[in-house]
Amino acid sequence: DSRPRLRRRHIITMPDTQPLAAARAKKFVVDNFLVLGFCLALTIGLSAPAAGTTIAGWSSGGWSIVQTIAVIIIFIISGATLKTEEIAQALQSGRGALAYGLVSILGVTPLLGFIHINIPYTPVQFRYGLALFCAVPTTLTSGVTLVRNAKGNVALALMLTVSTNLLGVFTVPFYFNAIARSGSSTLGTSASGRDMGSQAVDLLVKLLCTILVPICAGKIAREMIPVIAERAAKHKQELTLTNNSCLIIVVWMSISKSAKQLLSTDAGSIFLVIFAGIATHVVFLAINYGATGALGISGPERVASVMMSSQKTLPVAMTVISYLDEDVFGTSGLIAIPCIICHLTQLFMDAPLATRLAKRFAAAAAAAAAKLT
Repeated sequence: DSRPRLRRRHIITMPDTQPLAAARAKKFVVDNFLVLGFCLALTIGLSAPAAGTTIAGWSSGGWSIVQTIAVIIIFIISGATLKTEEIAQALQSGRGALAYGLVSILGVTPLLGFIHINIPYTPVQFRYGLALFCAVPTTLTSGVTLVRNAKGNVALALMLTVSTNLLGVFTVPFYFNAIARSGSSTLGTSASGRDMGSQAVDLLVKLLCTILVPICAGKIAREMIPVIAERAAKHKQELTLTNNSCLIIVVWMSISKSAKQLLSTDAGSIFLVIFAGIATHVVFLAINYGATGALGISGPERVASVMMSSQKTLPVAMTVISYLDEDVFGTSGLIAIPCIICHLTQLFMDAPLATRLAKRFAAAAAAAAAKLT
């Protein structure tokens, strides 16, 4: 056969990296959605505040329409994703840790607000923000996630979340009222001349309508309509992103309203608030770690108690801020900045702590298994 032979060419195909890169990018955005959202809200709110200010100004009868809708959505979803069996499990185990967590979250850690309100942060709204953050209950979602990552008692963490956020509707207005009164002599604002008690009652009514009622409605709907429980489990990530989006909207409107004041605030004051946020969280961790050890709370229950008692919820803080009288407390965006900083601080500090605790529990379990064999 004199015909020329064709040489086979080996074609090397390169793997398509685009889907992998897209998946990694999606995971990064989802994992850091709240932080990225806050950065976007801060950027847009400061550079183009007109839209946020206009939307925040839509009100009816003293209620900001968009903010109220966003807050109600947050807590309806929180109620709809709440599992009864996990609450029952928490009541059966770790009652001592549960009792300690309730006292610490609602009674002990808010005391630090009396210190912050009398420290000369400038502007004075930073004092209100730091004091308010100390007074609110524990986190709604991030704390439970961190406890799960740390191999703590997740059922106990959930119970602390539910109970303190429900009870906090009644405690926060009056605790914050007491803190504001204690600092009125040094603040030099009109707060000292106002009837703070009547404002606390008004705030209580608004929190009942926008937190307690939506949580109960979401929970009742979950129990009475089985498809809601199924959809909540199936679309958990989407519901979490919706919750975070609503919170980002509230933050964006608050920052937009206070853009002028924020831009005129010096960098030194911002760094001082960051330091205050770090110091506050360290104090919370130290108090709760020492107290749980003294009370004999150990293991996964101690992890849940310490982590949940040392964290504070941003959604409730932002809800309270949105209903404060700006003629008394000043612009809401300035009060919101310390709350946002403290929230991000506790997340960044507790994430590596959870990883370290998980490794410690894994090592202890391995050692126990080795002894048995």
